Amino acid sequence: MSCKTKINHKVQEKGYASLEFYKDGKPQYYCEGYIDNKTDELIRECKECPKHIYKAQADLEKYNRERGRL
Repeated sequence: MSCKTKINHKVQEKGYASLEFYKDGKPQYYCEGYIDNKTDELIRECKECPKHIYKAQADLEKYNRERGRL
């Protein structure tokens, strides 16, 4: 998945990656995103991004449910 903030030239590089869990032995990385310095909140593109770190827990829980681990 491409980073909208980078595509839209809001930033030069993607945000820092964070390894959150492994899915079928493959690492699942999520982005820490970018903060708007004026509001101290995530920028809109990061809030909407499915690979933002805040969405990792829900993805892990979904993965575990699909595997019958919960």
